[in-house]
Amino acid sequence: MGSHMEIEKCTGRAVNKDWDWNAFTTESNNPELVRGQMRFVGSGGSSKVSDPNTLPTRSFTVSLVHTPVGRYAPAHSHECVEHFMVLEGYMTVGWVYGDEVIEARLGPGDLVLNKIGRPHGFRNDGPDPALMTITVGSGKPLPPAYTFDPEGKDPAQARAFGAAPGKTVRLDEHSSDPRHQEFARNIMRARNLAFVRSDEGWLKADYVGGDGIKPGGYTVEMVKVPAGAASSANAIGAEDVFFVLEGALRVFWDGADGAQATSLGIRELVFNPPGQRKRFENASAGDVTFLRYVGTAD
Repeated sequence: MGSHMEIEKCTGRAVNKDWDWNAFTTESNNPELVRGQMRFVGSGGSSKVSDPNTLPTRSFTVSLVHTPVGRYAPAHSHECVEHFMVLEGYMTVGWVYGDEVIEARLGPGDLVLNKIGRPHGFRNDGPDPALMTITVGSGKPLPPAYTFDPEGKDPAQARAFGAAPGKTVRLDEHSSDPRHQEFARNIMRARNLAFVRSDEGWLKADYVGGDGIKPGGYTVEMVKVPAGAASSANAIGAEDVFFVLEGALRVFWDGADGAQATSLGIRELVFNPPGQRKRFENASAGDVTFLRYVGTAD
């Protein structure tokens, strides 16, 4: 088999995938809960754990979720961390504290890391459809544990993630309330990213890990590669993913039999196995932006 085919088996391309509008089968009987999922790495918290069109993983999943205006995900929790990063539109995310809910509004480039066991949900209040990347911090996460199942419940309270009237508050990032402080610590706004330029000319900012949110099993970085810039080859003892948001990225795998290469466009990724020596370059005329996810070392 040619070397190009080896790296190609570890790529995921949106143009080759379909939206799954029945990914969360326990919610499919409620039209307000229906949203589309596109899986790239792992099952993404859905029940489709045997999907042959996703890449196997140990540390984390990567998927896109499309949420039409008015739709929501009910309050639930996981045995591992889970993050939402908004790519298009705006999302309201709620964290549940007893009978109260704190809500935060996220815009493009904003990320929230939902902590282990913390009940949370999301809702699209409009005015446009929303697109997010969602990552769950396990290769095979358990099904979500619903803390306020909408079945047979008051629809307005279900949309409020279980909060009764008067029990919802907006996040105050400057509050002395420890609940607000905890929520705020786990949100990274795009406007607060601190980019550092490498000696090779590309830039990196931490979303999760490093100077970003305290990690819970994997890290997330945003990398910007100006036209003509490239990285040197390196290998790490953990699986990692490059997911392109803007531009076209060229990725190389170096090995004893020579280099393998693939090109990634918008909403395309490559999954780099642990120990794989790789490098990237931007040979296009425009800038490239991609997310890098890094799992835990073996």
